[in-house]
Amino acid sequence: MTRALPRDAQRKSPPRDAHREEQLHGGFHPVTCGACRTTVLVRHASTQQTSIQWPAGAACPELIDRPPSGAPVLGCGRLTAAIRAAESS
Repeated sequence: MTRALPRDAQRKSPPRDAHREEQLHGGFHPVTCGACRTTVLVRHASTQQTSIQWPAGAACPELIDRPPSGAPVLGCGRLTAAIRAAESS
């Protein structure tokens, strides 16, 4: 038999959807690349984890333009520098 929580307890905890939304989108700040003006959303979670979200339509020319070999481009140094500068300020 499952017991329902008292109404007081139900009111104190945030709705599950709101908690999930905060986990996915909370704490992000816009960072703009000084070279191509692409803006991404960045959250610095720890010294070893930085999360980046790419809004619809955001595109970095350095990441789009692949070498003739078709090898993947691992990152954009200029965008990385902009993110590091934003994290240290």
